[in-house]
Amino acid sequence: MKIRCTRNTGFYGMGSPIEIRKNNEKWFYLGQNETKEVELEESECTIQARFFFLKSMPITVSNQNQMIDLEITMNPTLILIYVILFVGMFLIPVLQLNIAGVLLLLVLYFVFVFSILNKAYIIKEKI
Repeated sequence: MKIRCTRNTGFYGMGSPIEIRKNNEKWFYLGQNETKEVELEESECTIQARFFFLKSMPITVSNQNQMIDLEITMNPTLILIYVILFVGMFLIPVLQLNIAGVLLLLVLYFVFVFSILNKAYIIKEKI
């Protein structure tokens, strides 16, 4: 089985490669906008992308006697929350929030971030 894996994550973490894991073991690394083609002996395997504590949901691929073309992207929800955080940092002085309001916003932000850590990357099959 042949797999072609492409990383297209935008500017997030573009200076560092992400680790691609096969059956929960290190397999190879992908840099920004890099594509790698690999040959597999197995007829089925589980693939996951990982960068420090950010992960993707595992995807299981099986042999279809053709090239499997996978693309790794950032989760759009995570990108949206990232933008909201920076806009919020500029709005805090404008809205004159007290320290309790700022702490509440930070707690809500970190709760969301920890809930999405295992879904930061999306692996999808190109058609």
